[in-house]
Amino acid sequence: MDFFKTGKRAVWFLGFSWIFFLGKTAWGSPAEESWKDLYAACLAEHTFMDRKQGLEARFVDYAELADDERWPRIVEGLANYPQSALVTPEQKLAFYLNAYNILAIDMVLRHWPLKSLRSLGNWMTPVWTHNAGVVAGETVTLRQLEHEVLRKLGEPRIHFGLNCASLSCPDLAQQPYRAEIIHVQLEEQTLRFLQQENKGFALADGQLMLSSLFDWFEEDFASEGGVKAFVGQYRPDLLAHWPPVDYLPYNWNLNANFTPMQLRRMNDSY
Repeated sequence: MDFFKTGKRAVWFLGFSWIFFLGKTAWGSPAEESWKDLYAACLAEHTFMDRKQGLEARFVDYAELADDERWPRIVEGLANYPQSALVTPEQKLAFYLNAYNILAIDMVLRHWPLKSLRSLGNWMTPVWTHNAGVVAGETVTLRQLEHEVLRKLGEPRIHFGLNCASLSCPDLAQQPYRAEIIHVQLEEQTLRFLQQENKGFALADGQLMLSSLFDWFEEDFASEGGVKAFVGQYRPDLLAHWPPVDYLPYNWNLNANFTPMQLRRMNDSY
C-alpha cells in the first residue's frame, strides 16, 4: 500500500492509460465476470447524473431497473460467488463494495417506491441492521458489510465507494468495481466527492464545512495522517480554510426522481 499512499496522484493520472488494456484476467473468475458484466450494463442503462435539493448525484431509475430481468441474475451471482476466490485485498475491496451497493439498490427495489432507504428502519432497528441479502453464501446486513468486512481492510477510501442510495452519499460508481483497477476507481470516487459542493465540502465566507462522513469515520483516516492530511491530498486549497467549523447535514432522501403516482404511493414517515 505504500506506493498508493505516496503516489496517489500518479496512480490517478496514469490509471486510464492502461485501464483499457486490461481484460478478464486472473483477478476475476468467469462466474464473477458474468454477474459483473450484467451489473455494468444495468448501471449504464438505468443510472444518470442529476441534481435535486441542491445536491448532485448519480440517480437510479428504480422503476425501470425493477423490470429488468437481468437484476435477479446479478443478485443471484453475488449470492453464489465463492469466498475462496477472494484472496487479495484488491479482490475483497472490489467484491464487497459492489456487494454493498447492489444490496442497497435491491432493498430499494423490494420496497419501491419509498422516500429513502433509511425509512425502512427506525431508531431501534435501523435499516442497516436488517437482512439485506446473501453475499458469497452468507446472509448479511449492510452494517456487517461496512463495519465488519470493508472497514477492517484498512482502506479509508471505501467511504467514498459505498453508496446507500441517498443524495448525500458519494455517487454510485458508474462502473462495477474491479480488483485490477480498484485503486484507480477509489481515487476517482474520492476526488469527485471532494469536488462536489454541499456534498463533500462547502465554503461560506471563508469558513469550511465537510461531509459528515469525516466526522462519523474520523478514526479511519488516522492511517493517512488524519482527516486534514487526507483531504489535503485531493483538495490542498481547502487547507487554507482549516479547521472546518462544522459538518454538512446529511440528506438521506433517495437518489431518484418520482412521478406523481409514485409520490402518492409512498407511505414513508421517517
